Amino acid sequence: MFRFQRSGRAKNGKVLEAIKWAKEIAEYINSKYSQASFQVYIQVFGDIHAVYWCMDYKDLATYESIRAQLLSDEGYWAFVGKGMEWFIEGSFQDTLLSLV
Repeated sequence: MFRFQRSGRAKNGKVLEAIKWAKEIAEYINSKYSQASFQVYIQVFGDIHAVYWCMDYKDLATYESIRAQLLSDEGYWAFVGKGMEWFIEGSFQDTLLSLV
């Protein structure tokens, strides 16, 4: 099992808009890709500007398949472009975790 996690930091005064957008892009991905189940999280304590997307994959092949599809998905990239308005440039980090 693998867990993909992406995090980004919302701009000051834009946290609610960033969370709304994060949920919208997750819904888009989940509706378009049957293997996808993206979830959106925020920190309860600590960095209140941090927004996280998480998705579990049964194997690396599934991760690579969805990733490849997203890279060529114009609708996805339209969402990405819209969201940059609410996030700090350069604040996104991707992590792929392996279950032990």
